[in-house]
Amino acid sequence: MFKNISLSFGINIVNLLFPLFLIPFYIKTFGIENYGLIAISMALINLISVIYDYSWYAFAPIEIKKIGDNSNLLNQYISKVITTKVYIFIPTLLFLGAFVFFFEDLKNQMVFSLSLLIFLFSRSQNNLCFFIGMNKVNIYFIINTVVKITCIVLIIVTLNKQEDYQYVFYYLGITDIFLFLLSTLYLITKCRFRYKVSNLSEVYNELKLGFKLFLTNVTICALLNSSTLILGLFLDNATVGIYNVAEKIIMLCKQSISVLFQGVYYKACSIGIDNTTQLNRFLKLIFILYLGIYGLGAIFILFIPSQLIQIFSYTATAESSKYLIMLAPLPLIAALNQSAYISLILHHKKNSYFYSHLFGLLLNILLATVLCYFFAVYGIIIALILTEVFITLYLNFSIIYNKKLNFFKPQID
Repeated sequence: MFKNISLSFGINIVNLLFPLFLIPFYIKTFGIENYGLIAISMALINLISVIYDYSWYAFAPIEIKKIGDNSNLLNQYISKVITTKVYIFIPTLLFLGAFVFFFEDLKNQMVFSLSLLIFLFSRSQNNLCFFIGMNKVNIYFIINTVVKITCIVLIIVTLNKQEDYQYVFYYLGITDIFLFLLSTLYLITKCRFRYKVSNLSEVYNELKLGFKLFLTNVTICALLNSSTLILGLFLDNATVGIYNVAEKIIMLCKQSISVLFQGVYYKACSIGIDNTTQLNRFLKLIFILYLGIYGLGAIFILFIPSQLIQIFSYTATAESSKYLIMLAPLPLIAALNQSAYISLILHHKKNSYFYSHLFGLLLNILLATVLCYFFAVYGIIIALILTEVFITLYLNFSIIYNKKLNFFKPQID
């Protein structure tokens, strides 16, 4: 189990670092304005493609473990998930088409817009959840890493003109398609996977099963990507590009929370909810440790913002450095809700987590839209910080008002 968790971390880290490695190249080769358009488009695709992930990352491994060695049932289940994703792809085209139609910079660039369609299609299929369920994450990790590194090399070697930015998403899309084909080939040759036709009733039941978790995933993804999209609607692409460099650094820091979460959650599960005192002491310890670790991380960012910006963009701009300084507290604020989140999940109180992010999303869209209009990028950053503070306070007060779950109070044996 620990090996699977570690390899899943590895895949997430590779997928996170993959676009980060390319940011300096994008800015140097295509210019900051074209990079801004790439950043807006990536945020859009990330937001739409969360629909494809639905809730299978949580449910598929569990279902596959229940099936065990029954190859017939395994084939039926994997086929059902693949078929459901194909059905989901159809309405996502409408979302993409609507955005392209209303966003002037995309509407006038058919070659670039078509590349987004290819990339969106490539994101509709992903076999990772199947490999997790079958305890073969190591195989997927190798395939994923090799394919992503190959893509980085091809982009750097072949796209060397400013106008070549319009081909970036073709490369990324073909890379994901190739990853899907290779992983599917492994399932066919090594796991004896055979596709079986699924009817509409099976597709409907599959969608119904994970609908609530899907809504939670949508709110989280929308929170992560809404800022760049809102900036793209109000400001020019160059400004979006300058802001996005700073935001990517902060998102990398926030991703470390997810990496740590797996190990912390595993330890909390091993303690169990029956041992309330020990569990609450552990969660309080994690809260204090995160306060120290991410507090120091924020201070570190405040001391060397220009150097960090230069690493990720080949050039240090005063604007990006200012944005990074303002964004520095975000990982700390987000980290301080993790103990509360783990406690709520363990005690089957997922509604608090869902509503915190739903209300947070609505608050963020309202604040970001209004503040961006008056204060441009600074308004977006203020909206982000206020939203993160709201979510953290919401989750922690959900714990404080529950006597059993309140890990802040002294624990007595």
